[in-house]
Amino acid sequence: MPGQTGFFFKFLKLAGPFWRSEHQMRICRRTFNLLILTVLQIIIAVMNTQWSAALFDALEQRNMPGLMNQVRDLGLIFVASMLVTVLHLKIKRDLQISWRAWLTAHVIGRWMNKGHHYQIAQILTVGHDNPDGRIAEDIRIATDEAVNLCYTLFYSLLLLASFTQILWTLSGTVMLDFGGMQLPIAGHLVWLALLYAALASVLGWLAGRPLTLTTNAMQTVEANFRFGLVKARENAQAISVHNREAHEKKRFLSLFQDINGIYDLQTRAWEHIILFSSGYAVLSMALPILITAPRFILGSITLGALMQSVQAFQQMAAALSWPVNNMPVIAQWHASVDRVLGLVEALNDLEQQQSACAKPSIELE
Repeated sequence: MPGQTGFFFKFLKLAGPFWRSEHQMRICRRTFNLLILTVLQIIIAVMNTQWSAALFDALEQRNMPGLMNQVRDLGLIFVASMLVTVLHLKIKRDLQISWRAWLTAHVIGRWMNKGHHYQIAQILTVGHDNPDGRIAEDIRIATDEAVNLCYTLFYSLLLLASFTQILWTLSGTVMLDFGGMQLPIAGHLVWLALLYAALASVLGWLAGRPLTLTTNAMQTVEANFRFGLVKARENAQAISVHNREAHEKKRFLSLFQDINGIYDLQTRAWEHIILFSSGYAVLSMALPILITAPRFILGSITLGALMQSVQAFQQMAAALSWPVNNMPVIAQWHASVDRVLGLVEALNDLEQQQSACAKPSIELE
């Protein structure tokens, strides 16, 4: 498998021209609007933590007017969040289907040209199976998940920039006592979140490495099974005339047995991911409360500041944990892009072979 740099370069070379196509102004406008709405989502997330702090302070002080003010502010945040989320979803899906349509038309144009569809099926079968599945399913995953991954990465970076500053301010400075020597630590919750997320990312990648291989293998055997069923439907008359039903059933069960084998391997890979992510989620909720609770008990911070610190810690840890949280999606996207690139490389080889020949290998009269 080529290095990650080469892999991304090949994908951008294949799918990147969409952003320079004849509709590039509309595409750029959608992309810009998507970025603006993502920034608004971050602003709403920050406002939500501020609202939470004010709410718990009002509860701690038994302040009824303050509580009613928070009810009013919650309505404003509620409406803004709904509008931004719906607009964001609409624009993102428009961008995804546009990219998929462009790339699908591009690959189909090369596949259904000069007999390429026939030559790939008859000559280059090894490693280039099921081009129809690659066009119909893998291009969808390659484009849809590319947009999703870019969005979530951008969102996580904005989240990290916003809540690191908030958490640093809320952390204050704590004094650590080492045998009579006191050491001041500024922003201790920020350092704790960095350490926690870094350790979780390393352990998460180690736990999830088998998932990439099993996801790629599962997509291959599923496509083989679908392709076998389609071929049987296309040759239904011949199968019936020659009484080949028993043979076909045996072939179908053999193809499905391949799915069973990969499914078991994928289940074990998912078990590792679920075990890790479930424990990670529990610690993300409890750890900041346990760390911040002594300051609240001593009266150094209010209840609102405690809850805001917990939420800021969770948001920062979530932003830093983007690789862990998106590991299954990255695995599926990587596998689909590999399959699309495999088909495109096969088409490139055929075009080179045809250009080297004196005349095409298939003549239409």
